[in-house]
Amino acid sequence: MCGISGIITFTGEKVTEMQLKYLNTTLNHRGPDYNGIYIDTSYHLGLGHTRTSIFDTSTLGHQPMSYQNKRYWITFNGEIFNFLEIRNELKSLGHRFVSESDTEVILAAYTQWGENCQNKFNGDWAFAIWDTKKKNLFLSRDRFGSKPLYYFYNHKYFIFASELKAFMSLKKKIRPNFDEGIFLWMGKNYGSINTFLKNILLLPSGCQININEKNNFYLKKWWRTCDHLIKVSKNYQDQVEDFKQIFIESCKIRIRSDVPIASCLSGGLDSSSVVSTISEIVNNKSNIERYNQKNQDIFFCEFSNDLNSEKSFANSVLEKYKNLKFNEVIIDSNNISPDLIEDSQFYNEWIDADCVQLSMLYNKMKNKNIRVSLDGNAADELFGGYWEDPIEAMKDEVNLFSNNNRFNDLKLILKELSDNKSYQSKYKIIIRKYLGNKKYSELATLYENFKVGKYYNKNKYDLINKSKLTFPEEDDIKNFDFFNKHLYRQFHYYNTPYLLLKWDKLSMSHGVLSRAPFLDVNLVKYLFSLPSISKIGGGFTKKILRDSMKKIVHEKILARKDKRGFTSPAQWYGKNMREYIFDKINSEEFLQCNFFNGRKLKEDYENNKIFKTNNSSKIILKYIQIINLI
Repeated sequence: MCGISGIITFTGEKVTEMQLKYLNTTLNHRGPDYNGIYIDTSYHLGLGHTRTSIFDTSTLGHQPMSYQNKRYWITFNGEIFNFLEIRNELKSLGHRFVSESDTEVILAAYTQWGENCQNKFNGDWAFAIWDTKKKNLFLSRDRFGSKPLYYFYNHKYFIFASELKAFMSLKKKIRPNFDEGIFLWMGKNYGSINTFLKNILLLPSGCQININEKNNFYLKKWWRTCDHLIKVSKNYQDQVEDFKQIFIESCKIRIRSDVPIASCLSGGLDSSSVVSTISEIVNNKSNIERYNQKNQDIFFCEFSNDLNSEKSFANSVLEKYKNLKFNEVIIDSNNISPDLIEDSQFYNEWIDADCVQLSMLYNKMKNKNIRVSLDGNAADELFGGYWEDPIEAMKDEVNLFSNNNRFNDLKLILKELSDNKSYQSKYKIIIRKYLGNKKYSELATLYENFKVGKYYNKNKYDLINKSKLTFPEEDDIKNFDFFNKHLYRQFHYYNTPYLLLKWDKLSMSHGVLSRAPFLDVNLVKYLFSLPSISKIGGGFTKKILRDSMKKIVHEKILARKDKRGFTSPAQWYGKNMREYIFDKINSEEFLQCNFFNGRKLKEDYENNKIFKTNNSSKIILKYIQIINLI
């Protein structure tokens, strides 16, 4: 929704208006509607905010916003979807409101319940609240990490912002240096709190920071999903119905908006469930506060000449629901310029050759004056939708009392989901269970390469500085089975944190807010309270989602067993980007780079030896992006 920033100095140094404006202006793309600052000169603190107006688009919704005769000040990025319900509760407790925004509700909730207000919120957020009386700064990040919040802290300064680029606007003596060690991961930080800027950290999801009047710094984890599991029915049909109602409520509360909203539709189960459920809600004329759209804009994106087009599946959704306005985004490699790739990488703030298509999709929404998009993010990590997920469920079946029928069912799911990948024998699953995924994969790779007479060298291109990344402390999930442990880690620590950062930054680079119904707190709690067999089995992944969407989602989509990611086709960048790539790999900065073996990369690219031949342009672009970031 917005961009937030702030500075505290602990040395008596003033926070100047110019310094704060520099920091804040770097985030204007996140909030093109308004740019505001607040400075507390009595305590050397400043807060900044750039606004994308979603709730209460009037000046009453501008930030930084104050409450209780300017005692409390807030800068807030995100949305509290249940703010109307909380607002009514606070009104009954004597609170009065001057705006129609969710921001003011956060402030009132904080004055009423203190830090416990976080448990009241159902939404996506990163915010900072300054108490001018107690001289306390309180920062909070939502449960699952939908909204980013980066910070720097030492004995002289505390500085925070929504994006890394903001820190590069700081004056030279405190501007962070580049941390080359992070590039070891080549495109995904997998939930690490490290960034490629030294000493700039990502506040983990479900965590808070307090800085008191003595300048003491406290970081605390306020949310653990495993501490909030609920009792579920043992009857599967009851589970299906319960999940369906939770999902409908999640979608219903997320179509609240004072500005136009849309949805991305890929033709897959996740996005089709979101789009179809919203259509059902609107067509049934459900009582929806703060929603007045007659038709729902749908954006479908595909690559030109893509043999794996999902358009036929998207069309099946359109056939079923006539209130959908179809917008097609065709991405043609002939229209992809080096500048477009570099711009999308700049906003993404990571190494990823496949971020340009998301940027183009949200840019299309922006050009149609769309400010909110409801998307199907995070479902794969919650239900086990990736090809390797059935393996984790199979581990639970290789014991003395294992059910062969269940094991064979999972094996069939794996075989169909993984396309040409060989499915696993029980013997291999046993080895994998006791070795762990990492050691098993290393041994399997070594075996395959030695079998064909190859020597495997995973450091072929020599990324230097193999520094270890820092991860948040894991929750106690020892009572979970293998499958749910795997999903819990993927969702809380690895895939989902990375993907949510990507979706947030690329959507907000065009002033579009991405909402994800699958991230609803009630839905997440429910799913992690379910047994594995409710999520995978009967020949399908995402079992309970499919069964709950019967009569809502088209049968053609419910029957799909394949998995297609939103990535560009192999060699898609090759023809149009050839001149750009060759200019870059022949430059001195590439050939002499200290982070990888540029000469070896150039030689292998020219001889089509980089990993998979048909994917070489995408691989080489990642290394070029390192040069661009430096």
